[in-house]
Amino acid sequence: MMHKTTPLVLQLCLVVVLLASASIGFGQERIEGVVVSTKLTKCTFKPGGCEGNLVLETPRGDQKEQLTIKVPLGTQIKKGTEDIYLPALRGNLVAVTHVSDNGEKVAKSIEVIKKP
Repeated sequence: MMHKTTPLVLQLCLVVVLLASASIGFGQERIEGVVVSTKLTKCTFKPGGCEGNLVLETPRGDQKEQLTIKVPLGTQIKKGTEDIYLPALRGNLVAVTHVSDNGEKVAKSIEVIKKP
């Protein structure tokens, strides 16, 4: 009996692993807009070393909407291949990949698209 259940248990484990790896990135959204302000709460002056938030202005129909996005320590911020710091984002068009955590938008990565 033990030999018949072992393959079933292994198959079940494989399914769980595949589902877990497929869900990585699940719930992430990408939004583009112009950074109108930033607030720095901590910076270690190394890549991913800035923490704070940014206010992103995005088009919404014929109006503009401002969204506050939390930027946790360790968030990758790039301009091309160059790492940049949170305060340097002001005035730039960016793409923010984020998740929602307790109703708050939390950045996972930020990429400068161009300076408008």
